Parts: sequence; structure tokens; C-alpha cells
Amino acid sequence: STTIITIAKQSTQADRVTVVALRAYTTKTSSEIAKIVGLSIATVNHIYARAIERGFDPIHTKITDEYVQDSPRTGRPTKQDPETVNTILSKVRLDRYGREKTCADIAGELSQEGKEILSSTVWTILRKAGLRKTKPTRKPRLSKKIRAKRLA
Repeated sequence: STTIITIAKQSTQADRVTVVALRAYTTKTSSEIAKIVGLSIATVNHIYARAIERGFDPIHTKITDEYVQDSPRTGRPTKQDPETVNTILSKVRLDRYGREKTCADIAGELSQEGKEILSSTVWTILRKAGLRKTKPTRKPRLSKKIRAKRLA
């Protein structure tokens, strides 16, 4: 027999409301609900258990947002907020020497403005914006032979 492995997706609030409604007000099983919504059986059971934990009562109450709201995510918050991204991109695009600045230079300027950010984060933001590393163009110097010819 072949085993089908489904990759679980993150549930939306609409998915969670559907799961709680189907589980509470119909006779469908968790596996039937999982097929309908496109989530795993364990996720369906977890969503319904969390709704009951938050005070949902299938007999007396209707489904409200507090029963199915998304839990806050763990981890360190990102420093790539829109304001910081716009500041970094404007430093590169609007400044005459912006494309010649290193990521460390830009990070240093931001730290002087009170925004502590690593140069690697600056590099990530610039890459996401489609910018690449560049070298400043330099005009070739005149050789002695050509200079003498011009002056003659």
C-alpha cells in the first residue's frame, strides 16, 4: 500500500472558522473536515481543541473571532519594517554616492540616526529590492604618449 504524505499549510482564519463550524454543528469526522478544508487531521483537532479552550461552547454560543484568532508568533521581531526599508533604499537611490556606499556605511548612518541595524540586514533589504553590488566606474588615465599628442 502507498502512503500519501500531505504537507500542512498554515491555516487562515476562514479555515479555522470552517473547521469549528463543521466540527460543532455537523456529524462530519475530523478526516472528512481535513479533506474539505485541506488541512491535516491533527491540525483540525488542534483548531477545535483551541477554540474550546478559549471558551467556545457548541451548544450556547456562536463562533466569534476570539475563538479562532491567530496566535502571536514566537521569535525575534524583524527590523525590516517599511520605514527602515524605505530609509535604506532612499539612501542608496537618492544620494549621489549611494551606490558606492558599503552596507556597513549605511548601517553606520542608520545607527547615528538612532536605528540599530546590522550591515547583513541592510544587504538583505538591498537584495530583496533587486539591487546588486557595484563598483564605481573610473575613467582610464591618459598615457604619457596620448597626453603629449593632445598637448601638441
